[in-house]
Amino acid sequence: MRIAQRRLKVAPESPASDAARPEPHDWYLPVSPRAYFAYVNFWHAVTLLVYAALGARVVWLGRDGPLWQTLLALGLVLIQAGTYIRLYVFVKDWPLPLWQHAIYFGVGLAAWGVHVQLFPQVANYVLMFLGQALGLLTPLPATVVVATVVCALLVHSAGWDVIPASALIPAAGTVAGIAVTHLFIYHATRASAERGRLIAQLEQAQRALEQARARDMELAALRERERIARDMHDELGHTLVALSVQLEALQRLLKVDPERAWLQIEAMKQQTRESMAALRRTLAGLRAPQLGGQALGQALRQCCAALAERAGLSVVCRVDDGVDHLSPALAEVVWAVAQEMLANVERHAKARHVTLECLAQPDGLCLRVSDDGVGCDPQVLERPATTGCAACASA
Repeated sequence: MRIAQRRLKVAPESPASDAARPEPHDWYLPVSPRAYFAYVNFWHAVTLLVYAALGARVVWLGRDGPLWQTLLALGLVLIQAGTYIRLYVFVKDWPLPLWQHAIYFGVGLAAWGVHVQLFPQVANYVLMFLGQALGLLTPLPATVVVATVVCALLVHSAGWDVIPASALIPAAGTVAGIAVTHLFIYHATRASAERGRLIAQLEQAQRALEQARARDMELAALRERERIARDMHDELGHTLVALSVQLEALQRLLKVDPERAWLQIEAMKQQTRESMAALRRTLAGLRAPQLGGQALGQALRQCCAALAERAGLSVVCRVDDGVDHLSPALAEVVWAVAQEMLANVERHAKARHVTLECLAQPDGLCLRVSDDGVGCDPQVLERPATTGCAACASA
């Protein structure tokens, strides 16, 4: 008895490599990159305008005072603006380490302390650090900067004296309210960024699936060409070679034994009819719409019934109900393999009884075709598959 078996497994997808992950700028932004960078550039421009306005105000306030005060205050403004531009405008990697934020806010608050000593009228510009802390820092460092700014304003309003207790409670409430609001906005932004990251990964996975589908279609086309070449070689090629040899022999036979020659001609006509029938089957297979939307089990039963009717064989078909739940792509593969195995039985096995089993198993799917035909030489099966032994290779 000859048994041909194929076991098909669906392997789990391997995790995406780090190289396949999207770039950070593709996913961490809460909005589209174009809108986000327009928003960031707007606040860069606002910050630099505030520094320009501070510098102009310092020059205006110091017009009647000592020149060194004006130059010192203006130099501090330039240092602050330069530090901001260096750390935030021309940034290459984000987020920045905490020590770089500490440099900017430390320099800024120290410069503010000098400014209010020289020109008390510019004390309110420290409020700019509140917005910057909420926009640039994580909740804990932002809360520290907010508390520092609020305390600095309280100390300045108290004339650099002890802060009265009556002012501490409202100040603490202000800091707490700002901290809670910032914490909520920060986590909402992070959640939006996480959704953006997941969407980017899904889009990338979809593109990868489309590329894989295109490769599978190309591979299927190549395999179909190979199958057609094998079928043409097995059926039509062998017949044409045999007919060519027989025609040469027939030329010599007509002169010496015409009756035997006519018998040979009848045999050649029969071979031609069989070759034409095989060619029609091949062309019909090319025109067939594969499963055509029907269930795999039904398609396998119809294929077995067609074989029994066409070849006069006794065909038994056993198909589990679970095979109908396979994906369309895998069902097409199973159906194509079953067709090829049954075709090999019809062409080469010289069998009388055939059994097809399609069994769903926990680790895959088992497709088995067995018959009582002649089979192949085991030594031939060990050789590399070529079109010269297509029947053995495909069985």
